[in-house]
Amino acid sequence: MDALTFFALIIGLAYSFYLYSRSGKQVLHSVRIPPGPKPLPLIGNIFDLTAKELWVKATSFAQTYGPVVQLSILHPSLPISQPLIFLSSPEVCFDLLDKKGGMYSDKPKLVMAGELCGCDNMVAFTGYGAQSRRQRKLIGMAFSKERIPAYQGLIERETAGFLTGLLSAHSSAASSTVSSSSQNTLPSRFLAYIPLIRRYAGQLTLSVIYGYTVPTSYTRNVHDRFLDMAEDCVDILSNRIASGGGIWLVDIFPWLKKAPKSLESLPLFSFIPKSRAWKAKMVEFVERPFEWVKAEMQKGTHKPSFCSTLLENSDAVVPSTVTNGHTKRSSDISPDLLSSWASASAVAKPVSRKAKEYAQFEFDLKWTANSMYSASGDTTVTTVMHYLLAILQDADKGGEVVRQARKELDLVTGLADGSPSTIKPRLPGLSDRYIDVDIPDGKGGTRKVKKPRFPYVEAVMSEVWRWGVVVPLNLPHRLTQDDVYTPPSSSANPNPSPMFLRKGSLIFGNIWSILRSKELFGDDVDDFRPERYLLSPHEEEVLYGTYDEDEYEVIRRERRKRDPRSYVFGFGRRQCPGQNLVESSVWLLTATLLSAVDVRRPCVEGDDGKENLVREKVDFNNSVFRTPDPFGVDIRPRSEKALEVIMLAGEGEEAESL
Repeated sequence: MDALTFFALIIGLAYSFYLYSRSGKQVLHSVRIPPGPKPLPLIGNIFDLTAKELWVKATSFAQTYGPVVQLSILHPSLPISQPLIFLSSPEVCFDLLDKKGGMYSDKPKLVMAGELCGCDNMVAFTGYGAQSRRQRKLIGMAFSKERIPAYQGLIERETAGFLTGLLSAHSSAASSTVSSSSQNTLPSRFLAYIPLIRRYAGQLTLSVIYGYTVPTSYTRNVHDRFLDMAEDCVDILSNRIASGGGIWLVDIFPWLKKAPKSLESLPLFSFIPKSRAWKAKMVEFVERPFEWVKAEMQKGTHKPSFCSTLLENSDAVVPSTVTNGHTKRSSDISPDLLSSWASASAVAKPVSRKAKEYAQFEFDLKWTANSMYSASGDTTVTTVMHYLLAILQDADKGGEVVRQARKELDLVTGLADGSPSTIKPRLPGLSDRYIDVDIPDGKGGTRKVKKPRFPYVEAVMSEVWRWGVVVPLNLPHRLTQDDVYTPPSSSANPNPSPMFLRKGSLIFGNIWSILRSKELFGDDVDDFRPERYLLSPHEEEVLYGTYDEDEYEVIRRERRKRDPRSYVFGFGRRQCPGQNLVESSVWLLTATLLSAVDVRRPCVEGDDGKENLVREKVDFNNSVFRTPDPFGVDIRPRSEKALEVIMLAGEGEEAESL
């Protein structure tokens, strides 16, 4: 710690000591605060917090104190202390973050990430209010379940291109070597999947959000202006702004942001020039793709996308200034900024509306579009890397997971060597995922429901999300008013008492604790076992056969508790509104990889001339996403038939990109 940082902390602690000495033994509330490790005088639980894998520490606290645990930055008796509350069971997450969503859906105002780095208008950072509701409405219009089929062709094209790129990179990079996370020197073909996954996630999202297609195929190296810009911004957000949990010294002592430029060269204030540079990049990525969409629309050369669809249908989104004789609440964005955006817009404004109303719509749209890219990129990358880790472990044990999945898929794709000649070999498509079945409605009639055609493949995807835990702690919610809550009993706290949750507390859903719960999933929670998600014959009968309302609801509630989708996309009113698109693309990628390629551990030639299997210890160093550090994978086509199908699908992708 440098001298100036130490000096700033001393000043802060001195002020805290002053408040602490005045607070005496004041009781904060007649109801006790949630249990947790004992806070130290003045500084509270600062030493109980870790920058790396905080979810593991929070889980150990939950095992000791129960499903609701409080830590505090500064002692909780101080009015300026910051309570951090960790929820570690499905029941408490549903009770508070879902059922009381109106109180628990706000977001903390972070000086560094928001004000200084310009992220405060991203969906994940906006406070709960008019702006967040407008943004979520825009996303809902474009990515509801009913709208996802419109993106089917695009998702299938990118998936085929990704698969072709994987096989091409594996064969073309055979001569060069790189160092992997385990310090083993591996041929680069075993790590070539990493940039391709990032490109797949980026290119798919750019296509869906902006209608932008990278003009080169996956089989060629590419440095695309928007892909590079997007990759840079996602890296800044995930690995720099949010490093160490996303809390900076300026978030604790906001007065530091007012330091004069003459002090910026000092380590204590180095965050200021960093934030200025990062903000410029973030704003550039918000503006440039959006302006590109509008320019393409003016030329009539645009492709349907999230942005173009909403710009073309702005009449359904932009509110009129007056409704039923009452003036609407004025914009929550500064009039000067709105005026500048309104005058700069390239798309003609509807003359029936004031320019500022349309400018507000464009502002919301461009930040919502950017937010969706930032949110989906690392989620997809991390999910695919965990899938590969899981399949490597399955291969070590004999490959039973892949065999079971292929039994289902081969009936449709015809990729097995013994498949009937009447089935034309092909890759799976999104239209293969469900079949429509008629089930009793309990009133003497029937209703149509979508039943998974490949239940084991669905189970594999669910188990990847459960076992991998892509986002172990959800981004914090902020409690907007005092609350009193009595949690359900637990082994750590069999007779819980009401507890006081203070206004302004930051609330974290501990997804890691839930998805690694032995109570929910058994003692083998660390094993990758998709079978845990298959329906029993009785569940199958109740859900898709004879209707019994009581049993149906019991099974539905229990499966919701065990379904990782209930957690990995967030909670309540802050649940990721783009989850339908992410789930569809991840499902197709999972089904395609299972059906068409073999995933193995790398083999390298040793000093003795023999091939040696490389087993790497994989570490996780991202503080937000549980993204594995790079590890080697040997990815090859399952058979000659599979190779022909992959290359044929890739030719279609390449032709479209020309």
